Amino acid sequence: MEKRSQVSFDSDIDAESSTTLLGEQVITRSPRRSRPAAIALKLFLGLGALACFSSLMYTAITVRKISMAAEVDYGDCGSNESVEEARAKGCVFDPMGWVWVRPECYDAEMVTDFLNRTEFTWHTEPKLTPESKVPMEVIFRGDHPKLFTQKKYHYVHCTYMWKKMHKAILEHRPIDSYLTEWHHTNHCEKVLLSDFLHEDVQCTADMVCPTWVRATWTACKRY
Repeated sequence: MEKRSQVSFDSDIDAESSTTLLGEQVITRSPRRSRPAAIALKLFLGLGALACFSSLMYTAITVRKISMAAEVDYGDCGSNESVEEARAKGCVFDPMGWVWVRPECYDAEMVTDFLNRTEFTWHTEPKLTPESKVPMEVIFRGDHPKLFTQKKYHYVHCTYMWKKMHKAILEHRPIDSYLTEWHHTNHCEKVLLSDFLHEDVQCTADMVCPTWVRATWTACKRY
């Protein structure tokens, strides 16, 4: 019987022989490249995982830095309801919010816009007589923490405060502490719903409906 010689291959292939039932030898090839490929794949996956982890850590640190930088305290206008102290601290009076605020929390354009919506007058007594009228330049100075004005002022005031808060959120602006008080939100809710629920109606016999305004000293902060 003739014997078949074994076939040899290059160094990159292993030659393994097996005998069939007919006595023939069959050559099987086992590539040596499987082990390096597995190592390369593991290395690639490891580098990918490291890159993802580094990216997550960088994002977390960056977000924390932004959050910390975003919280800026601009100070306050005093704690003893003193006009002189508020001015000494560099604060200005906001006649639409009826609050003393830091300049960073004062929106002059919005104040002018809402003051021009309708005619307002402020008075030293609830009957709103011409004799008790306070000049506008005095109003802007904030000389009188407590005055009387038309009831419509409160409707415009609440809308102004609502829009001011919304603008601060959208534009990431500083916001005064009066806007963050839950008490003020409840106050504006009562004012805006009073005509529908017949609450808080304060009119004189001759149907003069004044409202009392009282100044608030605020702090200013960007959240």
